[in-house]
Amino acid sequence: MTTDDLPHRGAEWEVIAISRTSLRICDPARSVSDASRLIAYVDRTDIGTYDVLWLRSPCPPRSRYRTLNELLAELDEAVSGGSASRADRPTRIAHHPPRY
Repeated sequence: MTTDDLPHRGAEWEVIAISRTSLRICDPARSVSDASRLIAYVDRTDIGTYDVLWLRSPCPPRSRYRTLNELLAELDEAVSGGSASRADRPTRIAHHPPRY
């Protein structure tokens, strides 16, 4: 994978190729010395999917994507507050007594 394979994005996220099949996603709004600048490591699998190791919150609930654009779109949504955090309690399921 080369940086030419990366989708065209604005300055929202810095996507850096670190090997043929690995990327890292950084937040360019944070200083280089800030550890929270690093958002995720991404590996492209042999079948072409992207596996993500999220390193900070908020992050999308998924860790596998078909395309890099899909991954970045879900990251945008999670940061804007449109996605539930993994730290949030799950939605309660209504309890009904058993029927006899």
